[in-house]
Amino acid sequence: MKSKLFKILSVMLAIVFMTLCFASCKGKEYDKTGDSTGSPSAEPSTDASVPSNLSPLTGLEISENAIGKRPVAVMVENSPAARPQWGLSTPDIVLEGVVEGGITRMMWIYSDVTQIPKIGPVRSARHDYVEIAYGMNAVFAHWGGSNQAYSLLGTLANKGYVDLDGKVIGTNGNESNKGYYFFKDPSHSNATEHCGYTKGTYLQAAMEKKGINAEQTKTDWAPYTVIAKGERVPFASSTAGTCKSITVTFSNDYKHTFKYDDSTGLYLNFMNSSPMLDGNNNKQMAVKNVIVMYTNVDGYKTSNKNDQKLREWDLTSGEALYITNGYGERITWKKGDQSSPLKFYGQDGKELTVNKGQTWIGVVPTANKELTKIVTAG
Repeated sequence: MKSKLFKILSVMLAIVFMTLCFASCKGKEYDKTGDSTGSPSAEPSTDASVPSNLSPLTGLEISENAIGKRPVAVMVENSPAARPQWGLSTPDIVLEGVVEGGITRMMWIYSDVTQIPKIGPVRSARHDYVEIAYGMNAVFAHWGGSNQAYSLLGTLANKGYVDLDGKVIGTNGNESNKGYYFFKDPSHSNATEHCGYTKGTYLQAAMEKKGINAEQTKTDWAPYTVIAKGERVPFASSTAGTCKSITVTFSNDYKHTFKYDDSTGLYLNFMNSSPMLDGNNNKQMAVKNVIVMYTNVDGYKTSNKNDQKLREWDLTSGEALYITNGYGERITWKKGDQSSPLKFYGQDGKELTVNKGQTWIGVVPTANKELTKIVTAG
C-alpha cells in the first residue's frame, strides 16, 4: 500500500515540476513590444564555430578556392549620380561613412573574390578605409585616392601591403578588352568619374599580375563572430528594445533607414526615403545585421587647403548599436592602431556574435547620435 502511494505521489510531483518549468521558460520569451519579462541574462545556446567552407563574414557558403583566403575590399561611390550602384545586393559587408562635404562613400567587403560580380562605380580611396582594410589584411581595390590615402598606402607598401588601383592598371580598358582589370562603362553615366567598374575575375587576375599573396596570414581578423547555428537573441541587460526600423544620419543629405521585413527577417535599406536598389537586378539592398558605430568625425588637420575638406575618423573605440531580428542592442567597438582589426563587443565584453547573413556597418558622427531614430512597432 505504501509502495503504491509513493508511486502516485512521485508521479504527481513530476507533473507539478514539469508544469512549473514550462511556465518559467515561457516567462523568458521576449514579447512583441520589446519588453522582457524575466528574459535570459545570457545568450541562448548557439554554435559560434564556423566550418571552413562558410564565410567568416556571413556564415554563408563560399567556394573551395576561397577557404583561408584574404577578403577583398572595394571602394564604391554613393553620390546621387552613382546610384543605383551595380552589385549593391552582393557584398558580405558594406561599410559606409562620411568622407567630405557631407557625402558618404562605401567599402564593399567580400570573403570570396570568385563571387564578386560586376560592381561599381569604383571610386577613390580615403585613408580611414585604407586603415580598416589593412587591419583585416584585406586586398584593397580602388580607383585613385586622396593625398592622405596615397601617403598611407605608400607607408604600408614598405611593409609589403600591395593595393589594386584602377588609376594605375586598366584605366583605359572596357569590359571586353583583355589585360585590363578596371573598366569604364559609359552606359551607366555620362560623367567619366561615375562609370568605373570591376569584377571578381578581373581582381583575381590583377592580384596575380602584381604578385599579391591571396592567403590570409592574419588570425582573428573579422570584426565579429558569425553564429553558424541558431539565432542571435539580445542580452536582457543590454537590449535597446524592439527595432522595426532605424534611421541614421550622416548629414542632411545622407540618411539611411533600415526597415524590418518580418517575412524575410531582413532589414530593407532606404536612402533619404528611397529604396537602395541594385542597378544589376533592381533588387533592394536587404541585410540581416545592421551595426551603427559612433565616432568623432573632424576635419582633416592639414595646411593644404584642398585637403581641409576631408574628414578624419577617430578609429580608437566607442559606442555602437547592433540591430537584428527586430531587436536592438547596445554594444561597443574598438580598433586602436593601424594594424589592428575593427572589432565589436557585447555588453559582457566578449566579441560580438551576429546572425548569419549580410551586414551593413555605418560609421556615424557622434555629433549625430541623437538624430538616430528607432521605431519599435509597425
